[in-house]
Amino acid sequence: GPRGKGGGNWYDRVDVAVDGAVEGLALPLVEDYDESDVTAKVNIINDDDEGLITKTFLGGLHVNVILSGIFWAVSMLSYKEGWDDLKYAGLLSVLFGIPPVAAKAFRTLRRRQFDANCMMVVAAFGALALQEYDEAASVAFLFAVSEWLEARATLKARRALGAIVSLRPDHANVIDPATGRVVVVPASTVPVGSRVSVRTGDKIPADGVVVEGTSTVDESSLTGEARPVDKRPDHPVSGGSINIGLSQLVVRTTSTVDDSAVSRLIRLVEEAQANRSPTEKIVDSFARRYTPAVVVMAGLMCTIPWFWGREAGRYWTLNGLIIIVIACPCALTISTPVTYAAGLAATAQRGVIVKGGARLESLGNVKKVIFDKTGTLTEGKFKLIHLETVGDSRNRKDLLQLLAIIEAPSSHPMSATLVDAAKREGVSIPKDSVLTDHTILKGEGITATINGEAVFVGNERLFRRLGMYDALDPRHRNETEGWARAGGTVGFLGTEVEGIIGTFCVSDGVREEAKDVVATLQNDGIEVIMLTGDGEGAAKATGHE
Repeated sequence: GPRGKGGGNWYDRVDVAVDGAVEGLALPLVEDYDESDVTAKVNIINDDDEGLITKTFLGGLHVNVILSGIFWAVSMLSYKEGWDDLKYAGLLSVLFGIPPVAAKAFRTLRRRQFDANCMMVVAAFGALALQEYDEAASVAFLFAVSEWLEARATLKARRALGAIVSLRPDHANVIDPATGRVVVVPASTVPVGSRVSVRTGDKIPADGVVVEGTSTVDESSLTGEARPVDKRPDHPVSGGSINIGLSQLVVRTTSTVDDSAVSRLIRLVEEAQANRSPTEKIVDSFARRYTPAVVVMAGLMCTIPWFWGREAGRYWTLNGLIIIVIACPCALTISTPVTYAAGLAATAQRGVIVKGGARLESLGNVKKVIFDKTGTLTEGKFKLIHLETVGDSRNRKDLLQLLAIIEAPSSHPMSATLVDAAKREGVSIPKDSVLTDHTILKGEGITATINGEAVFVGNERLFRRLGMYDALDPRHRNETEGWARAGGTVGFLGTEVEGIIGTFCVSDGVREEAKDVVATLQNDGIEVIMLTGDGEGAAKATGHE
């Protein structure tokens, strides 16, 4: 090893720890991977593409574009008296700016087509033939800049799609059923029914069910919801989500990678980008007829006037070249598909799948947006503020115990709050309790049978329907109305025999970004409506915030 002062070693021994060595993980062979899948992923994420030069400066401008711009600016100085010779700098501007465009034009002509690149090349060389070097430089440089802007927009769309594709895991830690050894294999080879180890920070390779471990999973890449989700045995998990908790999960796969949620997301985005909108079809149809017409008209302007003399021919040829430049439909033909591709990929990254440009376009005509309240406009993080008993048959512990039993199977954010409140007060679910017929009543609450007794938890609407609310004494009724006016979400607990035995109130804060989102929509002339199963007081309080 290296020698320190006095000839001694700085260190005696170095231990190299390889990730996965402790668990006995075996890395897969490169040839085990599907070459076409790897190539496709590399092609989507790779930044270099046809027409993109690797040497870039100033935010991605290519060297040839910068040099073309410099010489174009120099050629424009030729309009100053006595500086006429500077117009020849336009030749250098064309030399640097036109080759990439000319290459595309050549490929287009080989396909027996005529597009914007061909039009620009004709305009540039026509201007050179007329010795209008500064005009030729303008065409070469400005179209090169437009090509750069197009490449940037296209690259953003490709990167957005690449970010979605990268959600699909490359490998999986499969547990060998015979030896219990963990083997790393390509994710695409994991069969249904495999037991997979998902360590902290690992992606879940395919849809499945947790069989061992309790942890927290980040599903934001698939659902757009930033709040992590707790996972424990028998809970379903989605491929592409990430274990961000502190413990390992063992997952039994219920689908292959190709049939997982993230793969379906990728397919939906690809299909959406292939679905052309009416605007795209109109633009393409227009360009197919418009471009030949412009070329024919410009050709006539550049040829026929020469029969009336050199001066007339030169004048009209210059005007014909100008027509080719200003009538080029490239802005229409390029902007529409690039805009749709970028929009579809960007929304998919946020957990929103728009099925094609037609649907994306129709969103521009939306005049009314409806939001759910809990977890959408609000954080979905409730706090138990009040819990009151009604009558003398039950105490606070009994109420918390019933709430914990009936709310535990539910995924609603309020249910988790009530269960946590019971835990904080040391109330646990009895091991001998029997829960059956657990049913979620949309917009009302939950009903279930606990140890043979029908129990109900829900809002005022549920208990009015059951005929229990009218029997509630005025003191408790006035109390709950006061909670609702203060912006709380009011709930009731009752049984079929005793009626309402308890009232409670939880609060839920409004998301920080909700106000800005609603204000933006309203400023755009869009009506915003909030739907909620809560009481009128809680709804109005949230709407006011």
